[in-house]
Amino acid sequence: MRTSTIKRLAVLAVALAMPMFATAAAAKPLPVGPPAKVEIGRAGIGAATNGISLLLPIRYPIQYAGRVVEWRVRLLPADASTLHAWVLHERLGSGQVRLPDRRRRFAFVHRVGLPPELASRLGSGLSVRVFAGGPLDVNGDGVPEMTSRDSVLRSLPKAPRGQGLCSSIPRLNARPGARLSVPLPACDSQVRWHVRRGRTHGAVTIRHGRLIYRAPRRFRGRETIQLSSQAVGRGATSSAALVVTVAPTTGAVVRAIGDSVTAGFGYYSNGTPMTIGHLLECRPAEKEFDDACSSNSLNTTSKGTKVEYAPDYGLSNNVSWAAQWANEHAITDYENLAISGSEPADWAPGGEFHATTAQIESEDPDYVLMTMGANPLLSEMLFGIDRMGCAIYAQIFGGYSECIEEASAEVHLQEHLKALYADLVKHTDATIYLMQYHLSVPSTALAYSATQIAEMGKLLNREIEKVAGEVNLQRLQVVTPPHFNVGIDVSPVYPSRFSCSSLGYKVDGPSVQSTPTQDELEILHPLSFCEGPPVGPPWVIGGDTGIHPSAAGYTQMASQVPPPTS
Repeated sequence: MRTSTIKRLAVLAVALAMPMFATAAAAKPLPVGPPAKVEIGRAGIGAATNGISLLLPIRYPIQYAGRVVEWRVRLLPADASTLHAWVLHERLGSGQVRLPDRRRRFAFVHRVGLPPELASRLGSGLSVRVFAGGPLDVNGDGVPEMTSRDSVLRSLPKAPRGQGLCSSIPRLNARPGARLSVPLPACDSQVRWHVRRGRTHGAVTIRHGRLIYRAPRRFRGRETIQLSSQAVGRGATSSAALVVTVAPTTGAVVRAIGDSVTAGFGYYSNGTPMTIGHLLECRPAEKEFDDACSSNSLNTTSKGTKVEYAPDYGLSNNVSWAAQWANEHAITDYENLAISGSEPADWAPGGEFHATTAQIESEDPDYVLMTMGANPLLSEMLFGIDRMGCAIYAQIFGGYSECIEEASAEVHLQEHLKALYADLVKHTDATIYLMQYHLSVPSTALAYSATQIAEMGKLLNREIEKVAGEVNLQRLQVVTPPHFNVGIDVSPVYPSRFSCSSLGYKVDGPSVQSTPTQDELEILHPLSFCEGPPVGPPWVIGGDTGIHPSAAGYTQMASQVPPPTS
């Protein structure tokens, strides 16, 4: 047995010997804290092939990433009169895409080109007054979700200082097949820019001080172009990331509702993952849901009675599949109003959250995204005493699908889904994407085999597709996530054609389940279990014992959603 396996088994044995509730009760939720503030840095002078520029570094809250901001500059001589003034707008690029994005702020260096008559006066003691920031109105309703401003007076250097300060490239949008041409960054020292090797769908070249990008005709989504520079006469190098979104148009209005899989349960709004020690304080309450410990929420415990959404509804932390899809296509008019623990009846007419459904309908969204239907069916199946007994009986005598169908009928799943779907179809013209559920095998589901859990999920997804077809399959587009490999044989629910065993045992593929689940599966299936993933982190988080997708898992789900068409 491998050394790593022995260590994991030892850790698992200790964990199983400790009461989980005691560990959870001793933990305190991580503070989310208020958003960062806009901060204006020290001004510089940049030189490029097209002339001299002011370089103005500003640190923005991460919620401003990808959004158009206004900033103002006044150039002042020694007598403090206004020599020249600019009012400028720019779409902020925040650099390399992170998954999840746990930054509170990012730096963007604005560039203001100086005409020759102004550039010639730099040695005469000029200064600049800079105003930056303002309200962040995510949904355009005139009520900002957050506001941050800064203003400073900075003296200007007489010439470039050579301290490695370079202007940033704004986030760009391109129509399929279009050509973009943007100036290369201006720096406070002489540099040569190069396009770093890497896969892009479009063509990228540098010519005469400009970066030229030709967007592909058939690709839709986000391109990241990596640039590197080398200071002339020195070995110092730096890099920059240019993000281009290829889309037919921009400005789509997107709203998301649903349960914890839409809300991104298990991540705080700052992108920090929940640990197992916080589970009891985070799990949804029995009656009043406050969306605690979800990527779109500021609440860090389930003791509250009011949902407090993050200022940008979790878009900037890039966790949930809804947020990742919106970010992939440069959508900023976005609200993720999903609430962990909720069920279809809550959002349908007469339900606790139908007022939110009606609000979304009144906003005329282009797209509505949701994952809905697991509650209360799966909780009834996994933790209901009668259903647990049915599962054990079915392991011996068969007939497990009948157990699931009976539980579905008892909670009126089809009835409530149909009411919600029909309401959205009637009161919006939106394209509605219904994300089905991923396969996850919790390490705590002791009464169930992995195959039974897979069968449970398959039948739930079948119910979603069936009801969508009965209401309007053209408007209600069902999206199936990729199979989340378990690493053991789960046939006949999913074929087992892969093997990493010297004995030839077949499994569904290298496991992408949570680390706790993989540890348990390796104990239960020592000869056939195939650990994974081959690349990257598990697709399921471990902080909830292996139920909800990780940011990596949500990436897989978001990749299955078609791009916006308008």
